[in-house]
Amino acid sequence: MDHVKLVEDPIDIAHIHQLLADEGCGASSVFVGTTRDNFQGKKVVSLAYEAYDNMALKEMNKICSDLRTKWPELRHIVIYHRLGNVPVCEASVVIAASSPHRSDALESVSFAIDQLKTRVPIWKKEIYEGDHNSEWKENKESFRPKRSVSNFNYLACPCKAEESPDEIAAPQKLVQIRVNDAELAKRVECFVNSKRAEINSQNVIDFKAEDKDLSDSCARTQSSIIKQEKSNCHLKVRRVNNRSGPQQMAFRPNYELELNKLMGSRDFVTDPSTEMKKTLHNSRLQTIELYMGLAAAHSDESVFSRIKRVEDRILQLESISPEYRHFTNLEPPSSLAPTLPKKMRKKSYSAQELGAFIQKLKDGDRDLNIHLK
Repeated sequence: MDHVKLVEDPIDIAHIHQLLADEGCGASSVFVGTTRDNFQGKKVVSLAYEAYDNMALKEMNKICSDLRTKWPELRHIVIYHRLGNVPVCEASVVIAASSPHRSDALESVSFAIDQLKTRVPIWKKEIYEGDHNSEWKENKESFRPKRSVSNFNYLACPCKAEESPDEIAAPQKLVQIRVNDAELAKRVECFVNSKRAEINSQNVIDFKAEDKDLSDSCARTQSSIIKQEKSNCHLKVRRVNNRSGPQQMAFRPNYELELNKLMGSRDFVTDPSTEMKKTLHNSRLQTIELYMGLAAAHSDESVFSRIKRVEDRILQLESISPEYRHFTNLEPPSSLAPTLPKKMRKKSYSAQELGAFIQKLKDGDRDLNIHLK
């Protein structure tokens, strides 16, 4: 069984022996790494360990799998490592293994400690006594040792340059440029310069200075604008053709015409627009078409098609110039607006008028009573 753990409390060695106990094992090997009290003449107080827990546990489990692949008879494997502050003489790492034979246990533990130092992401910081600064220490067994470029042995590199044209990987028929390095660099430089000149020509603002001998000048106040040919401004204006929108309504299928053809093919059915065209020849619809800038209607065009063209023209104007609708009076004219009832102003009566009115009512009631008798 594999026992892998990162702990912050002191490691109990007796508990490790209990994990290794097995009736079929004849040997148990235990390695205990402790904190020493000196390093290069400096007094070491403690060691501080930090680790990336998830990756460290994953690598420790992989080490256990490698041990069982190399030594299949191993029964129990224990890998415990301390994190945090570890004082002098306390255990920082414990690696143990039990097996039926001592050779497997000894060799597996030695292999495990080397792999732990090499692969597991655990960092160690030495804390010294006195004014000495603490230092992070790197494992010498790490996969990525720091090497200077000057110490690199280029003679050990097996790569060799082959100058023979017969051993070129690419076929000759696929090679389009056959020049030396100097000529190729010259062509690349010319291409870069031409592209730079093209970009600069696009970024030029056409200003012309009046006097180049002035010591202090300003292009915004002491220059004149050179306008483009056949243009009202110095900016280039391009026409944009939208692929969709009101401007493309004329290129859409005429569903109205197709519907009229299908409806006209039926027997005993007359087109009501035929009679209406005669009465609307000089009507307000023709005036609206003229005002909207539409072409004159054909003699065989229906009224509904003419109204549809007017609606499309209005939509086009609103899309091209959004402020068109703001200048259009959408309120109904005063002649068509519903007339609201006039408010009746109540008359104010004085005390004398009210007294005379009451007296008149009394006299009227008296005359009525006399008439009834």
